[in-house]
Amino acid sequence: MLVEEERVLATLRERFGHEAFRAGQEQVVRAVLEGRDALVVLPTGAGKSLMYQLPAVLLEGITLVVSPLIALMKDQTDKMERVGVSALTINSGLTGGQKRAAEEAVAAGAGEILYVTPERFRDRAFFEAILDRKVALFVVDEAHCISEWGHDFRPDYMMLGSIAERLGRPPILALTATATPDVQRDVVEQLRMDDPFRIMFDLIRPNLYLELQRTVNDERKLEALVQILEETEGSGIVYFATVKEAERLYAELEDRFDLALYHGQRTSKQRREAQDAFMNGDVKAVFATNAFGLGIDKADIRFVAHWHVPGSPEAYYQEVGRSGRDGAPARCVILYREEDRRIQSYFLGGKYPSIEEAAQVARVVNALKPGEAWPLEDIAAAADVPARKARIVLTLLKREDAVREYRGGGWERMVEDVSQTDLEADLLDYEARRKADREKLDAMIGYCRNARCRTAYLMEYFGQSPEPDHRCGHCDVCAERA
Repeated sequence: MLVEEERVLATLRERFGHEAFRAGQEQVVRAVLEGRDALVVLPTGAGKSLMYQLPAVLLEGITLVVSPLIALMKDQTDKMERVGVSALTINSGLTGGQKRAAEEAVAAGAGEILYVTPERFRDRAFFEAILDRKVALFVVDEAHCISEWGHDFRPDYMMLGSIAERLGRPPILALTATATPDVQRDVVEQLRMDDPFRIMFDLIRPNLYLELQRTVNDERKLEALVQILEETEGSGIVYFATVKEAERLYAELEDRFDLALYHGQRTSKQRREAQDAFMNGDVKAVFATNAFGLGIDKADIRFVAHWHVPGSPEAYYQEVGRSGRDGAPARCVILYREEDRRIQSYFLGGKYPSIEEAAQVARVVNALKPGEAWPLEDIAAAADVPARKARIVLTLLKREDAVREYRGGGWERMVEDVSQTDLEADLLDYEARRKADREKLDAMIGYCRNARCRTAYLMEYFGQSPEPDHRCGHCDVCAERA
């Protein structure tokens, strides 16, 4: 073990340029090198990436990193190149030639780390190439997405546990900055982790000033936002729950401030230009939906404002956590109206498929002839079910080998009667998730109505135990009592 320890420390110094581990890093690296699964919940900026990058250099085989966003992958691969670690990525943002070159490199045994999105595993040729490689470590970065997105608009996250098993069941490392005990349990269950080593540090960052401004109408809310933009030094992000409101406020204020606009309905070119302008410091703020944020490695964000109340404390703390990564003070402001609750409640109503909707999708799939594949949109239309819900049902059926998904988007029936596939546990779980999501929204509203230390409220929500009279000194409630 002494030789191994010397090798680990030598690699830390020589390949990564660090003389010592940060808090928590060494325990996780040791667990991974010993072949254990690990679940890591550490705040932004704590050095979670090193926990898989160092083992990737030491272990025999390739480390496969599942990441939610292409921008996040590019940032990581660029950093790896600078320290001499061989990192590859295969994603939809590559040109045809770049993708072929990366696939050939993987097939030839190149690369210490490979970054992919969960959707990449739909590509059969890619999956077969990976099966020919020894996968030393299976990493899920931003692992909270499994629980927050996997049961909603990115159901491919639900397949990761079975994918890891098909890859020979390497050790699994799940990393995130925020996760309640319930989300941690969901991540462990979905990834089929085996008694994982767990580490969770204090999530609270004292340089973030938590603030809430009550606004009686949109006019007062606009005044408050303008004041934030005028008085707060540096750049920031303003989050909106809807595309419509983001566009409306952007149009209203773009003549007064240098702004960028970012949401999922903009073209990839528009999104890239908005992100580049923000990262380069060319704008005061980016007006955005929650499509903006993951993978934004800008250390000097000085404020994050929420025009609408977020849907959960998890979403809120992920978003405000993007500010102040340089350790300097940053403002985190919610512009709160009681009426905003209705907007988030509306979104919750359309997330998960019901038992009736699942039955409608099964009926349509059962009508497909052997060897016949239908596009998702056609199945959804025939079932009279929203496409995002139909895809969730189809992914559940795929996980049970009842249907097959083709690369071009078609779905084929693989059993005589898909309605006989037992999805009861999953669908009942969605009923429970609807209830849990309402409780999360209630908790977020409770945070806004809260008359005690905001930090203490968040600590309790995330499973920590502050003192009864805890005063953080960096929230508006504590400031009023000072």
